[in-house]
Amino acid sequence: MRNIFKTFIVLTVFTLQLLPQSIVTYQNTDEIFFNPERGFTAYRSNPITISFINSLKAINVSVIQRIYTIPQYNDVPLPQSFLNTVQADFNTARTGGVKVIPRFSYTDNQNGADAALDTILLHINQLTPILQENYDVIAYVEAGFIGAWGEWYYSTHNLNNTNSRRTVTYALLDALPLNRNVVLRTPEYKRNIFQIDTPLDSIEAFSGTKRSRVGAHNDCFLADATDYGTYVWNDIEGDKNYLNQDNRFVPQGGETCCDCGYAGCPNSLIDLARMRYSLLNKDYHPSVLSRWTTEGCMDEVKRRLGYRLELLQASISDSIKPTGTFNLNFQITNKGFASPFNPRNLEIILRNNISNQKYRLVTDVDPRFWMAGDTMFVSVVGGIPANMIEGDYSAFIFLADPEYRLHDNPSYAIRLANNNLWEDSTGYNSLNHQIKITLNANGSTYTGSNYFELYNGVSDVEIEEPINPKNYNVDAYPNPFNGTTTIVFNFNPQEIIEVLIYDSIGRLIKSFEPGEYSNKKIIWNTADRKSKELSSGLYLFTLRTKENLYTKKLLLLK
Repeated sequence: MRNIFKTFIVLTVFTLQLLPQSIVTYQNTDEIFFNPERGFTAYRSNPITISFINSLKAINVSVIQRIYTIPQYNDVPLPQSFLNTVQADFNTARTGGVKVIPRFSYTDNQNGADAALDTILLHINQLTPILQENYDVIAYVEAGFIGAWGEWYYSTHNLNNTNSRRTVTYALLDALPLNRNVVLRTPEYKRNIFQIDTPLDSIEAFSGTKRSRVGAHNDCFLADATDYGTYVWNDIEGDKNYLNQDNRFVPQGGETCCDCGYAGCPNSLIDLARMRYSLLNKDYHPSVLSRWTTEGCMDEVKRRLGYRLELLQASISDSIKPTGTFNLNFQITNKGFASPFNPRNLEIILRNNISNQKYRLVTDVDPRFWMAGDTMFVSVVGGIPANMIEGDYSAFIFLADPEYRLHDNPSYAIRLANNNLWEDSTGYNSLNHQIKITLNANGSTYTGSNYFELYNGVSDVEIEEPINPKNYNVDAYPNPFNGTTTIVFNFNPQEIIEVLIYDSIGRLIKSFEPGEYSNKKIIWNTADRKSKELSSGLYLFTLRTKENLYTKKLLLLK
């Protein structure tokens, strides 16, 4: 709703603007170029190296799908050496200027063994500090862990059921900050896990609820009518319609897997646009990708995967006095298949033409709402500080990654699909306009609170840390326990929908009635008459509210 409202307001500003302004029109380009968190991805099963990253950037690949296959750890904790490997991959990705899609699995053989649920949860718990420390270079996480390739179809531990899939999904979501997504193999999995059939809407989008942080990956794109089981056979159109709406706000990735008659250019372009694909494996399936080249749509796919933002026209102030009001109105269109799915800043940079001193204005515009196929009318109003040095300033749009360690790296900034706007050294997009800051300028004094600030880099700016679900107060004591444990929480008990406990293979062990948690405390006595006879092992406590679901691993030792 807030985006629609902003659009109408901006249209009014465009037609009623009275202050001296210049109208600048921009030329688009068909060039294929590097942009973060979109396009073809690279598959990698070995440690990431800088030379590998450089080879990818040369062909405009900005995301690596890092597959960790770990059969040797399917019944033991992850050793520090493995955790060091994961950390090193993230460090190398950050140094090289790319992002990573991690997936963990225990076998790449359909008949191979996966791990028990308690082992999976243990491994996720071990990985949590690394995922939280390095979320800035994580595009999203593929759910993994269950079955061959981590695709959730097969499981030697009988985990291919909704309860177990829900447990793994929630554990991964809890291991990540609220601004990162987990993607699932089919839309049916998401509906079953959250027990909601309707797709996300603009109200829930980016709200931090678990459902709003779950996207999709399709590892058999265009293999047959159902994409080899990605869509339920009796409602293919329903699944596609669901993804068309849900994927407005969450990522869609995957790969092709078979040139079986459905993968020609016409079908491919229709489904890429309909399901709003952001990322696709560049290496698989070779026959499908070769067909796209032969039939002539490969370049269009390269250009349109994810977002492709083109600046159309801008109306911008010509001269402003210190303490005066800066006005910028611009039209921008998204020619891609999708919109940005991770947080993204829209910043305006003014740079002095002589001293190169920069001033920055951070707007409240959210580019994640710049939907595929739409043209947006954006209005930016800000104040010129009283001490800003007089002179001529070049104006830029900076679509920066908001994360502290990435913000000033141009590899992580969005490049607009226009001729002669991009500045390689900074990641800025020029507005092709000079603004004179002078005491002689006309115009009103700015009365708002959003001023341009002197800017030497993001280290000079206060950084907001992402809210992490681990900060919520859900705890258990004692844990491990023998017989009885107490779970405490800081939620309003009236908001609780259900409180459940599952065993390590996803079977429901116990449910609690409202009277058992009215004082923000739950006592679980494993010997009570409502609990089954239990053996030592790992159990999963889940507390569902209207907004979220919180989990806690409980270890019973007899």
